[in-house]
Amino acid sequence: MHVHPFNSPKYLREYVQPAVNDGLRASGRKREDLTYVTSTFVVVGDTEQELAQNRQAVKQQIAFYASTRTYEPVLAAHGWQDLTPALHRKSIEGDWTGMANVITDEMVDTFAVTGTYETIGRKIQERYGGLLDRTSLYQPYQPGLDDPRLPRLIKEFNG
Repeated sequence: MHVHPFNSPKYLREYVQPAVNDGLRASGRKREDLTYVTSTFVVVGDTEQELAQNRQAVKQQIAFYASTRTYEPVLAAHGWQDLTPALHRKSIEGDWTGMANVITDEMVDTFAVTGTYETIGRKIQERYGGLLDRTSLYQPYQPGLDDPRLPRLIKEFNG
């Protein structure tokens, strides 16, 4: 089962898993009969400048999803449901920069995992272990992703 990347451990534990468990019971299946899969927002970099740049890009991606009414329950799990109407208005106005500026560091830390190329895999495992079976990295800020550090990241990610 694919879980949308705009999620958090709290949202998975308190909303997604109970709903899926209800569905599994109703259909006579077990948890082992499905695989939880998602993409994880990551802020990854080796320098403070790189992390700051990539963090801003993740803020933009979070703002995009948070402006969509369909995803308001994800924000509501954290008490941030009032953001959706304001972000939606900004999206209609085309104020993409303003949208990203509404997203706080606390929100980024809630919806994304931050680390270096050597630590990001372990941090994802610590955060989502027991909640997800598989994940991939969601990096909205690196089109083409031609980076010589990727082999290190993949090695760390795969343990």
